[in-house]
Amino acid sequence: MNLKHKDILNHIDDKLDRKIRNVKIRTLWDYMKNWTDIKYTKRIEYLMENFHLSYARIEQIVKEEE
Repeated sequence: MNLKHKDILNHIDDKLDRKIRNVKIRTLWDYMKNWTDIKYTKRIEYLMENFHLSYARIEQIVKEEE
């Protein structure tokens, strides 16, 4: 029973980590979009480097909010 409990807690932690990461990505995206002259591709490349995600995944996260 204890092993199942740990698995559930790990799963919850992973989901929370992903949600927090996604909020950070969208916040940075909005900041770069509204307050800088950084082009679309450069913004995605910056986020790819910092969060170690693919181009498509960054686009997906950014478009979730819109």
